[in-house]
Amino acid sequence: MIKTRGKADRVAQKTPARSKVRRRPAPRPESEPVDPRRMDDDPVVQGILTAISQKRLKPGTKPGEDRLARALGTTRIHIRQALAHLASRKIVVQFPNRGAFVYRPTWEEAREMFAARRVIEAATVAAAIDRLDKPGKALLKAHMAREAADDRSDRWASLSLTAEFHILIAQLAGNHVLLDMARELILRTSLAIATFEQPGAPDCSPDSHPDIGELVLARDKAAAVAAMTHHLDDIERRIQPRQADGEVDELTEIFKDLGVRPAARHDS
Repeated sequence: MIKTRGKADRVAQKTPARSKVRRRPAPRPESEPVDPRRMDDDPVVQGILTAISQKRLKPGTKPGEDRLARALGTTRIHIRQALAHLASRKIVVQFPNRGAFVYRPTWEEAREMFAARRVIEAATVAAAIDRLDKPGKALLKAHMAREAADDRSDRWASLSLTAEFHILIAQLAGNHVLLDMARELILRTSLAIATFEQPGAPDCSPDSHPDIGELVLARDKAAAVAAMTHHLDDIERRIQPRQADGEVDELTEIFKDLGVRPAARHDS
């Protein structure tokens, strides 16, 4: 006797067994992207810029995304954003499959940076004298007092202090375009100095700053412009057309010394 299959058996025969579908886990939260218009104020960007300006991240070095993320307590996405922004400003250079490196200017570029800086800083000194008021005088005198009290035992603090003098003059000029250009050139010439300075060469000395400051306070425009130009000439004479050797410091210690506060950490 032949048994006929029931309806349920026939349906089961036609319908293949369902394989178990594995749900892909939801992506873990990542840090919010930083608005490109605010990247200049981003603490990670500022930390990297300060380390470069102080010659602690030297031209040609590769800090690495992972190392920067660990040192700054943030994500690789955040670091990539910061490095892309700095690459757009020609502070770092990015190579496919190799990563980002601190920009190493050529000798010709170094000379052009100083030439441009002489023009810009002559303009900032002249404009600062034209606009100098009582609050401006107080700011300049206060900075000059800080430089006079600096015993230069902390090289990094001294380097920042000398750069601040030039930036303060640009701020007193009251021209935002000149200020932005001065800041950029001061940073880029620090790359040139770090690339071409000779072993044992002194850092940018603030010895000329008191004379420049006094001439600004006295509103002697011609003499102040001449003094600033001579000061920049003196800095440029300390570099030679050869690349200086140097190694990157341990990143965590660099940013700890700089007081860069770690950002909220997320998985990358």
